Amino acid sequence: MDTSPLKALPLFAGLDDAQLGKLAAVLKRRRVGRDVPIFREGERSSSLYILVSGSVGTSKRLGLAAQAPDDLARQKILVHLSAPQFFGEMGLLSDLERSATITTESDCELFELERAAFERIAADDPALGYRLVRNVAVVLAERLRRTDLDVLKLTTALSLALGNR
Repeated sequence: MDTSPLKALPLFAGLDDAQLGKLAAVLKRRRVGRDVPIFREGERSSSLYILVSGSVGTSKRLGLAAQAPDDLARQKILVHLSAPQFFGEMGLLSDLERSATITTESDCELFELERAAFERIAADDPALGYRLVRNVAVVLAERLRRTDLDVLKLTTALSLALGNR
């Protein structure tokens, strides 16, 4: 498999060609049409996905929508991701439920990295495992920082709307 799509992602920064080749050997290639959920909020899944081509939307259920998970009217698109990008990285690290739904917005090509395959590779090459987990941590920290800023903006707007200064 050609490893050039992997080199474009910060997730794989610092990995050499041999390590990228090990990862590429266990990736599952998927072609997915438009408007197809890759995974749904609340599901358990243990894979990370690499978006090679196309775009996806990240959505969350609003309010009491947890009782009607397929009600699209109660879904809020939070983020649009276009290739090259990755998502679902928490699936490599934990058994927690998915925190959002990812749905294709166009025809997409994806690579799937399953946790079991990652753990086998990491056991064989601890430096690769460390680098990948570190890169995931860096991305998660950046996403958390942006989320903190968004929460601050929303809290400020709500406070002003309620007349609190």
